[in-house]
Amino acid sequence: MRLVRVLTILAVAGSVVLSAQTSPLTAEQRAQFHGPYSQPEEPFRLVGNIYYVGAKNIASYLITTPQGHILVDTGTTEMTPVITANVQTLGFKLRDIKIMLSSHAHFDHVGGHAAMKKATGAQVMAMRLDAEALEAGMDKSPLGDEGWTPVKVSRVLADGDTVTLGGTTLRAVWAPGHTPGCTVWTTSVLDAAKTYSVAIFGCGGPNAGVRLAGNQRFPRLVEQTQATFLKLKMLKPDIYVTGHPQMLFTGKINRMKAGERPHPLLDPGAQAWTRMLDDAETNFMKRVQDERTQAGSR
Repeated sequence: MRLVRVLTILAVAGSVVLSAQTSPLTAEQRAQFHGPYSQPEEPFRLVGNIYYVGAKNIASYLITTPQGHILVDTGTTEMTPVITANVQTLGFKLRDIKIMLSSHAHFDHVGGHAAMKKATGAQVMAMRLDAEALEAGMDKSPLGDEGWTPVKVSRVLADGDTVTLGGTTLRAVWAPGHTPGCTVWTTSVLDAAKTYSVAIFGCGGPNAGVRLAGNQRFPRLVEQTQATFLKLKMLKPDIYVTGHPQMLFTGKINRMKAGERPHPLLDPGAQAWTRMLDDAETNFMKRVQDERTQAGSR
């Protein structure tokens, strides 16, 4: 894939972000994220106190509690009105969102952070290396794509830290690779007298087209991504959801809305979770080997 180097001026939430891009994403691919992927999706209760308030193929998850709510990911800039409408459709108030979290600092997952923080007054919390990107308004990952309006981070997190509100606790699992501060969020929810362990996942390997070995943005990219796959396979969630859930949700949304049990996303023995990670790891290691082969042939 051709490497594009462009200087992009982005109008975001009434302000302007100047962002130097060094990204393998094509203009057509980027348009998918800002267009079809960001189109409205009807919100629904996922499981327990977790609700889907995102778009067609970019996720945003609302976790409700009696003391206020937690929002995980804000999507693209185009998704701010989508999430706002979805939260209100479910009967919740935007100002009751007290904490904003993220899976990783890419434009399609944190592009709406600044606007949503302004609308809610919520505290933004993020893993250290992604927190730096959020505050800089720059993609500091190997992807090096669009920036966003800078947003102040109230609490900088470390691996294993917990975020608790209204009796709900989420644990931050540091999973570098996709971005340096990529975070898988885990929690437990009670649903119909059954407790489920849930993982909110958005941290596979580096984007396609990204240089792996010797990446100047991420010198230990190969080593840390390998460690991430090993670490995540140990989690074994009952249910997992992703940052781009369209494929995962296909044929299951109406069943989730109807409250079908066993839960449509239930993954006995974490077999689907492990298979997903195995496939991602296999693809990643093939890319590493291909890079080494190409380097050796020069």
